[in-house]
Amino acid sequence: MRHRAYQTLARNWFLFGLFLSLVMGMLLPGAATLLNPGGRTSTAVVVVLFLVAGFTLPAEQIKGGLTNFKLHLYIQIFIFAVIPLYFFLTAPLFRGYLDGYLVYGMYALAVLPTTISTCVVFTQTTGGNTFGALFNSAVANVAGIFLSPLLLSLFLAGSGAALPPEEILAVLLTLTYTMLIPIGLGQALRLRFAKTAGRVKKRLSEASSALVLVIVFLTISRTASDPSFLGQLPQLVVPFIFLAASHVLLVTLAYLGARVIGLSWEDRVCAMYTAPQKTMAMGIPLLTVYFAARPEVLALALFPLLFYHPFQLLTAGVIRGLPSFRRVRSTD
Repeated sequence: MRHRAYQTLARNWFLFGLFLSLVMGMLLPGAATLLNPGGRTSTAVVVVLFLVAGFTLPAEQIKGGLTNFKLHLYIQIFIFAVIPLYFFLTAPLFRGYLDGYLVYGMYALAVLPTTISTCVVFTQTTGGNTFGALFNSAVANVAGIFLSPLLLSLFLAGSGAALPPEEILAVLLTLTYTMLIPIGLGQALRLRFAKTAGRVKKRLSEASSALVLVIVFLTISRTASDPSFLGQLPQLVVPFIFLAASHVLLVTLAYLGARVIGLSWEDRVCAMYTAPQKTMAMGIPLLTVYFAARPEVLALALFPLLFYHPFQLLTAGVIRGLPSFRRVRSTD
């Protein structure tokens, strides 16, 4: 029994860690003031995260991956157009939640790229087009460094959280030296130490996940010092139900849409896992930079992503284990 509990904890340590980070952030309000003076700690963590991302990101897959252009175009349009449009139309229903900041969080979730590795793992273990998942996750995460904040600025235009043009340029500049340059440096190191990159990828991925938890803790701790913060949390029940239903809907649309345009079963599986997922590994650092000047917005804007990420893993796991879904593969 104890061994089984240990295995469960080892497999799901990030989800347990996410819950613990949230709880500890609420129990230690203001700790971020000591641990993150002037935001320097979170900035350093972001730089390290993207240095690691550059070292482990299989961007070389982009070079020879353009042949299946129908699949790639479909997935990128779904990530950066279909999902943002869906939330742009539906998120305003929740303007009355968390002083309106929850809508900002849904917009932020909508414009993020796909997961870096999870979509690949589920595609591979289900028998889908693994190369397609690798290619599209690499393209989306590189493009998302600039596309995501630009789309978010477009959605927030006219709202209290909208950034003026000069601040948007400042954010893009910050993203360049905290994300793009570290990714470029990581890629240069990858070219020099390609074998090492493959050998330590899993360990570095786990280290990156741990650093994401550090940012979550610092963010929640800083916001929890506001006495009204905890009182607002019960408002999240209905929005979380909406996000769960939305993800199931988007997964279904991704698969059926791929079928309508004539993609193979392997490509449909790739699209189903890759197109609807959203990355926490890139999302939290990106939003940390974007809302750096609005800490009262940041924590509340993170809640949609903090819920969506574990739920998409649960959904993908359920789909992978469906006997009926596997039967489709054998008869398609």
